[in-house]
Amino acid sequence: MTTPDDHVVHAPVRPIRDRTTLLAYAQLGLLGWFVYGFSASLTLLRDDEGLTRTGASLLSVALAVGGIVGSLVGPLVVRRFDRATLLRCSSFAIAAGALLYVSGGPLWLVALGPFFGSMGCGFAVVGASAYLEARQGPAADAALAEANLTASLSSLIATFAIGIGATLVLGWQSGLVLLAVMALVLEILRGKTSEPFNIGTELEKRRDTPRMPALVWWAILTLILLTGVEITLLQWGPDLLRERGGLGPAAASTTIAAIVTGMIVGRLVGSRIVERVSSELVFGASILFAAAAFAYTWLVTGAIPLIIGLVLIGVGIGMHFPLGIGRAMRASAGQPDRAAGLTSAGIAIMSGVAPFVLAALADALGVHIAFGFMLLFFAASFGLLVWKRVPE
Repeated sequence: MTTPDDHVVHAPVRPIRDRTTLLAYAQLGLLGWFVYGFSASLTLLRDDEGLTRTGASLLSVALAVGGIVGSLVGPLVVRRFDRATLLRCSSFAIAAGALLYVSGGPLWLVALGPFFGSMGCGFAVVGASAYLEARQGPAADAALAEANLTASLSSLIATFAIGIGATLVLGWQSGLVLLAVMALVLEILRGKTSEPFNIGTELEKRRDTPRMPALVWWAILTLILLTGVEITLLQWGPDLLRERGGLGPAAASTTIAAIVTGMIVGRLVGSRIVERVSSELVFGASILFAAAAFAYTWLVTGAIPLIIGLVLIGVGIGMHFPLGIGRAMRASAGQPDRAAGLTSAGIAIMSGVAPFVLAALADALGVHIAFGFMLLFFAASFGLLVWKRVPE
């Protein structure tokens, strides 16, 4: 991707919001709904089915494995078939995963739900991100931010849908059944449209595809360090709110709502800024903002100051994924699907490693001190951004 020039501020480059672009946005909306719907319902499923914590943790493992498989297999589907096929497989896998998850069957069958659903999410990250990068050209960063804004809004609605459903006769399962319906509706709307989604796949479909440039790996590492902080906050933030803010059972939902609300604001504002300002500069500024917000949150006590801090962190980290995956695809020398797949796989692996590392530190040093180590992730990521700049 190239911008009109290499200056910090440039002429506005706005996304083309045509039908296929909006369908790509909706594809990432399915992803947000599934991932956050799973997180919001795992405890409810455990109570309904009488699962042990170990049994429930197997579902999280299935989610992580499915994401890795989807991220790595996605580019192969594009190479063997095309990107449109990959996006269709994404919708069907998410629909099947949602229905299997709420099937009420034996644990092995239920576990196929997060596996297939997360695999579909991996397909969505690869296909939708690569399509937007190829379709939007100089406006790709803004389009990726808007697409991920859609995912954030969808994730917040999913959390509310699960919670509301749990209080009604329909049950919490209705929120995921609705997701399956929406995934199928998306494919009805897509119809037989295929060719527009295959833009920019020529190099990746060749048998002599060149090796991925080294700069891609540095761009991926820069991003997964940041997503490690995000994932850890979502999983362990409730413990910080309990310990430092005095919150009880509401800590988990409060953490998710605060961070996601901040991410929505960050992506809404950030998508407008990158239309005019260098994405490398915006990315660096978002890292520094998020690090400062994290430091504030780490230092304060009390529920209200902590919640404010989580919202501010959300504002900062909101642009990390769209700009980070955009950098990786931009550095890929015409192989955006492969770059997106490797980035998504790295994030899936980090989603298992980072919370485990923090848990070990928390057991040894306490939750508050353990969280302080996350500042090192911000520092390392910012250092890599400055050291290994990706041309625009």
